[in-house]
Amino acid sequence: MFIHLGEDIIIRSTEVIAIFDYERMKEDLGNQTLLMTLEDKKVMHDIGQQMTKSVVFTDGGIYLSPFSPATLKRRSQSAMNLA
Repeated sequence: MFIHLGEDIIIRSTEVIAIFDYERMKEDLGNQTLLMTLEDKKVMHDIGQQMTKSVVFTDGGIYLSPFSPATLKRRSQSAMNLA
């Protein structure tokens, strides 16, 4: 199944490793360093622009999504129920 992360980005649900709340991640210095390192390595895709709510780690990279982790979880579960 697939999950729409925002903009025109759709990924396979099997690619998802973890989904984190962006604001909570920013609270920790280690996480801030991680996000900056990933951005420098060009493996992070900012589709949330100024409205980022979640960080989605996948097999193919990291996405900053404008959707909350709860919304992405619901979408993932909805996709599973359709199967």
